[in-house]
Amino acid sequence: MRKIALALLLMGGVAFAESKQEKPLDPCGSPKEVYSKYLLDKCYEGYFKAIMDAKKSADEALRIANEANKKVGDLEKRVGALERTADDHERRIKALEGRRVEAPKPEVKPEVKPEVAPHKWQLEEVGTVYFDFNNFKIKASEAKKLDEVVGKVKDSGKEVLVVGFADKKGPSNYNFNLSMWRAQMVASYLAQKGVDVGKIRIASYGKEVADLLGKKHSDQRVVRIFVIY
Repeated sequence: MRKIALALLLMGGVAFAESKQEKPLDPCGSPKEVYSKYLLDKCYEGYFKAIMDAKKSADEALRIANEANKKVGDLEKRVGALERTADDHERRIKALEGRRVEAPKPEVKPEVKPEVAPHKWQLEEVGTVYFDFNNFKIKASEAKKLDEVVGKVKDSGKEVLVVGFADKKGPSNYNFNLSMWRAQMVASYLAQKGVDVGKIRIASYGKEVADLLGKKHSDQRVVRIFVIY
């Protein structure tokens, strides 16, 4: 009986040992385990990768910082050079100011105004040309009158003044232009008939002096021609 009990006890111990060996070990959970490279890569791959990434980031930050320090050093050198140049210019300016000699003031001569004799001239009216309302075309009946004026102007050999007018109807600016167009048409007619263009003078007065020509509007739409003596 003792032999049987001992045998059973030994068999139970073996089974108990086998049951212990069948339980899988956790190589990553116990610090007492001896790690191989395989186990290290398997258990701590994430940690190693994080460490390497952190080192790479630190190296990049250090490189950027070194480049920034280098640029700051270059800028400091340039600023120093500019400051030295400015100081040199300031010294030169001060030296020039010390040697500056004031130029003598120009002599002011009293202004002498030339004596201008009063110009004496006279006007002789030699013709008038009347126009229709709001028109600057020379009518055939008025053209015949102009032919007689051409002869008088040529015979005198003097300058001729052609002055245009307008009636009181309409705005001032438009009537002034209308007066000028009428005067230009008469001057052009005289030039075509042989009057020297260099001796023709033109003027216009618009509606402002219309009442001086007469009360009727038909009397105000006129060009008056003068020989200048």
